[in-house]
Amino acid sequence: MMTAIIICLTNTIGLGWQKRVFQFSGISPIPDNYWFAGIPPGVMSFLIGGIIILLSVFAFSILVAAMPRSGGGYVVISRIINPFAGFVGSWMEFLSLSWAMGVACVVVFEGAFGVFGPIVGVSYGISDVYLWAGGMILLILFTGLAAFGVRMAGMLLQIIFWIPMVLTFYVVYLLIQANLNPAALMAGVTALGQAHGLSGITINTYMTQALAQGLDQAATTNYWGAVSTAMIGAYYAYTCYAAASFVAGEVKEANRNMPRSLLLASIIIIIMYVTNSALSSYAASAIGITTLPNGHVWSFFDAYAYLSWGPGKGAHALAAAGVPTIRVWTTVVAGLTGLGMGLGTLNWLLFFFGVLWILNDLPPYILTCSRILFAMAFDRVLPNRLADVNERFHSPVNATIMTGIFGLLGVFSESGVLSNGGSWSPGPGPLGGLLNSIFSVGVASVDLFDATFFTLFAFCLVIMPWRAPRIYEGSPIKIGGKVGLATIGAAGFVANLVLDWMILTAPAGSYNLLAPTSDNWFALGFGVLMAIIGMFMYWYYKYGPAGKGVDYRTIYSEIPPE
Repeated sequence: MMTAIIICLTNTIGLGWQKRVFQFSGISPIPDNYWFAGIPPGVMSFLIGGIIILLSVFAFSILVAAMPRSGGGYVVISRIINPFAGFVGSWMEFLSLSWAMGVACVVVFEGAFGVFGPIVGVSYGISDVYLWAGGMILLILFTGLAAFGVRMAGMLLQIIFWIPMVLTFYVVYLLIQANLNPAALMAGVTALGQAHGLSGITINTYMTQALAQGLDQAATTNYWGAVSTAMIGAYYAYTCYAAASFVAGEVKEANRNMPRSLLLASIIIIIMYVTNSALSSYAASAIGITTLPNGHVWSFFDAYAYLSWGPGKGAHALAAAGVPTIRVWTTVVAGLTGLGMGLGTLNWLLFFFGVLWILNDLPPYILTCSRILFAMAFDRVLPNRLADVNERFHSPVNATIMTGIFGLLGVFSESGVLSNGGSWSPGPGPLGGLLNSIFSVGVASVDLFDATFFTLFAFCLVIMPWRAPRIYEGSPIKIGGKVGLATIGAAGFVANLVLDWMILTAPAGSYNLLAPTSDNWFALGFGVLMAIIGMFMYWYYKYGPAGKGVDYRTIYSEIPPE
């Protein structure tokens, strides 16, 4: 059970929670005086996302307790809705997770050299080729380790989980100090500038330069539109909250332990996300407050976020502002506070905190993705060899290797070596444009892929009591009988539909169907194309030569053996 909880925590808590509240405030800036109830849009998105997560996890816990099998949602959807929906939905989830895994491999180095390193005075330029190489090394290393099974992955996770988990308390301490003593954060800003050879840097420098670079002109006054945009980042940060459900078949006493582990892990994740994002954003918004003649109120929070993450902004915008080229993360706010308190030497703890929280994403990603492939291959809708299990390590080695191969998409996407301006880019021609478009929408698409899968997952509980009465009768959880379970499922299903709508219509999102651009249509078309590929794969293996002699009615009328 402890490993199951850690799998959920490490597969979820990684990159997103450290920067999303600032990133999407930069993408869709809104004056502080337009915040509803004084809550920043990014914090509100984590609150709403947390409600969706809890409703979903409650439904998933009941379903997984009834069918604790490797493959998680694939087994549930294919047995309750139908095999076709189970395959296509799980194929999209596999793409989502394997792509995100490759991204995480590269982000480890981006964070180490671009964010955490400069805080402690270690700042090296790192090219896209080096990012690609580092990502490839991690991808190969962790794919190989995952081939040794859940026991090996669990041992590895115990090492790279507890260190950053303990350090989280130090980060929270610094963020609390930033709120209690704003002068420490302000002093840290000046100290960081001096450490990078930039004297005279203050919080007002950030504000002046952000306004000069168009902060107020880029502003929106639509609070809920800003929240909808921030939900894209919040959901990406919450992705994999039900990761342990994919390895339910390998958890002892899963009928009892899986619901507990999923719910407990989700509660811990929500508390960490809301607490850290609120502490960092409130600390940064309490200083550098500037009121413009038009009534807009801005703060250091908005200025730093806009220079770091605003449309077309980044390192060059920070450089043009004459400030250190370190994009703002929650970890950066903590580090600046440490500098201002005279605890600069302890910022090495923040380096390990940030890097290890990203690094420990990798084993769970590989475990969950490989179990999806294993379950589908076990049902004979993918090549049988993907269902082969190593007798010694009890691990689907071939499925694990295939997961690593698909992770290459994320490595190329995040490193940018094939995108426009990348070291290996084919150039501005048709091929270069296509690759750039695919890699630019890849990360954004994984949100929709993941949300689609979990929407289907939650819907299963709505219809399970009537469509799969044998599964209902065997379920250890029957809260409120058939109507009670259906009501719980409906709450999770509706919550996921709300999330789907936000992802598809967010004004600054990848789809923005209410006012789409050509890039938005490409992103949507890419997602539809991936679904169509999944459909053809299913039809080929079920109705093509590979499916001859296989009785699929028998396969899908039974729950796979443990």
